[in-house]
Amino acid sequence: MHQSCYRRRRLGPRLCLAAALALFAACASTPPDYTTQVKDPWEKFNRVTYAFNDKLDKAVARPVARQYVRAVPLPTRNGIHNFLSNLGEPVTILNDLLQGRIGQTFKDSARFVVNSTVGLAGWFDVAKHMQLPQHDADLGETLAHWGVPAGPYVVIPFLGPSDLRDGLSLYPDYHANPLTNNMQARYRNAGTLTNAIDTRAGLLDLDSTLDRAFDPYSFVRDAWIQHRRFELYNGNPPAQFPDYPDLPPDDSDQGTAPAAGTVSAPPAAGTQSAATHSPSKFKR
Repeated sequence: MHQSCYRRRRLGPRLCLAAALALFAACASTPPDYTTQVKDPWEKFNRVTYAFNDKLDKAVARPVARQYVRAVPLPTRNGIHNFLSNLGEPVTILNDLLQGRIGQTFKDSARFVVNSTVGLAGWFDVAKHMQLPQHDADLGETLAHWGVPAGPYVVIPFLGPSDLRDGLSLYPDYHANPLTNNMQARYRNAGTLTNAIDTRAGLLDLDSTLDRAFDPYSFVRDAWIQHRRFELYNGNPPAQFPDYPDLPPDDSDQGTAPAAGTVSAPPAAGTQSAATHSPSKFKR
């Protein structure tokens, strides 16, 4: 299940399988001749882990998500999602600053203040109507910004697709959030669980697409890698590039998040079947 960094985009190491699928749609605008070279030297191990995660998802996460959708009205689910996303903003702001993106730091700080006050602790996303759309940043992106190599692709148990750089960034990202760190354990755990369910519920419509894939493992891997490239280039990846980029261009404050209402992430919650943002934001 998904990792708990309060952020929709990575309920699992960066969009567990579920997020990877949603993100595949976000990258659908890439040219038809676009090719992906995947660094997957640990494929044998990764396939075993993928199979484990997939069985867990089908046995637990998917049924729970379906019951959640049936039992909770859509307006309430939207409010829960917004609230969880707002909890992850401090980590985004910190990574904006670490990347030297001062303008984006101010924008995300303003978004957090507006939604935390006028938006009633984030229940309503008021900021998006003020030209302050949701934007995600994490330590993996920050390390890429400063030239740290991505390393090989890896599937993390319970969490899903990642690369070595992003996988090692999950723990620091989680503990970098002053809001969640100061919560009592029971509230933090409840938030993590709710975030995972929220993220998985948002991806139920993609299950049939994954189930029809000839090789689900390869499909999820390639989708995740394309989506991660999309994120590292702030939504504007080059038309063609030969390999998984380790250092996105320093567009500093000119990078903008995808417009509200488009698929960009979303999140990882940490199930393996059709993650993030975007991942509500249990930063996650």
